Amino acid sequence: MSANDLAQLLDEFARVLANDPGALDVDSGLYVPNLHGVAAEDVISLLEREVLRSSDDGHLYYFSGQRGTGKSTELKRLASTLNGHADVRAYIVDALEYISDTHPLDTVTLLLITAVAFADRLAAADGLGGDAPAREEALLTRFMNWLGTEVEISGVTVGGMKAEFRNQQQSIVQRLREFDMTRQERVMADCRRYIGEMADAVRRKWGCRKVLLAIDSLERLRGIGGEAAEMFDRVVKVFDGDIGQLRLPGVHVVYAVPPYLPYLTNVKVLVRLFMLASVRVCRTPDEGRRQPRPAGIQAMREVVQRRCARWRELVSEPAMDRLILASGGDLRQLLRRLLLDVLDEAYFEQGRLPLAADDPILETVLKRHGKELANMVVREEYPLLKDIADSNDLNLNRREDLPVVAHFFNLRVILNYRNGDEWLDLNPLLWDLIDRWQPPRPMSGEVPASA
Repeated sequence: MSANDLAQLLDEFARVLANDPGALDVDSGLYVPNLHGVAAEDVISLLEREVLRSSDDGHLYYFSGQRGTGKSTELKRLASTLNGHADVRAYIVDALEYISDTHPLDTVTLLLITAVAFADRLAAADGLGGDAPAREEALLTRFMNWLGTEVEISGVTVGGMKAEFRNQQQSIVQRLREFDMTRQERVMADCRRYIGEMADAVRRKWGCRKVLLAIDSLERLRGIGGEAAEMFDRVVKVFDGDIGQLRLPGVHVVYAVPPYLPYLTNVKVLVRLFMLASVRVCRTPDEGRRQPRPAGIQAMREVVQRRCARWRELVSEPAMDRLILASGGDLRQLLRRLLLDVLDEAYFEQGRLPLAADDPILETVLKRHGKELANMVVREEYPLLKDIADSNDLNLNRREDLPVVAHFFNLRVILNYRNGDEWLDLNPLLWDLIDRWQPPRPMSGEVPASA
């Protein structure tokens, strides 16, 4: 291949990786079926079965997983599959189209966002829009009027709430906080009632029995700096403490919750939870600690193949497998970080293509990203990371560590897997650092901390 052809192929592949398509439809050429497993390993099939066999009254479900696992894509698959059944109508809304990911969350705000986003979604042609009967149009109009009088949100229109709500989010949330408890309870009750009426309208229009509403992106809520612990407390309060308020009349509602929630709270006992794990590129700790799992490696190769069928002309299979293992099964870490950086470095070393597994370019990129990840943790957190690495589980001794672990999940410092049983491990980019680390020896006369 000529130098020009190589340069063009590198540019084309890098451009595909840099332009993240976001959540994929199941009929997209980029979508890889069964990426996370089949049958009982496929959490979407389990969730679909749960919805179909449950009563028509509505139920509450939590759906979780770390960023980079493909949750939004899999939620779209759930909606597509359910909409193939005549008696079900499913909708997805993105909560972060209405508030920012650092905005303080509480239950009244979440219910308001859910109601507003559902009404916005139903204004589309496949909701209640287009030829909606007068009764349905009157419902959405009443809801708009209620937003103006009860919540004091001005300028909202059917189908145009998203931009206006986000523009006013600061003042809206502040106003909700200033409401006394009685008024907050009234707003939450009204939101739940309107959502139930919207679901009834969907049933009338489409002749279905069940309505599913999935609220996506809530797992991305995060606090910055000193506000991280406060955000953790707020998220736990909403999704663990206020579960009763989150059940919506006549609606099967799915909330995408942060991945730390099932590990640090008791929600599994209270709510049906479905956890999307990282792609299983490693064997279980019992089978072979941190040993490659061929089926998982091959699945990740297929993800790359769908983006660039000629990738082997740039990166050898052993080199790609090394990058896949280093990603820990995290799609975003592989595609948007490791592989994209390797292609950028290789552009100026085209004579070494396809890159071998021991090429210095791979060493440079992996060390760079490992250092970046290591800089996100501090030394006093090393003992906790060491314990997670050794046990593949969470065995916390101090309540103060709960927000720290939540922070680890948000940064993808630790990754979750599901090979039959669920288990945890460090991000592979931290394996060497934490494996080499040893707790400092106590100074003469000092009592060890474990004593």
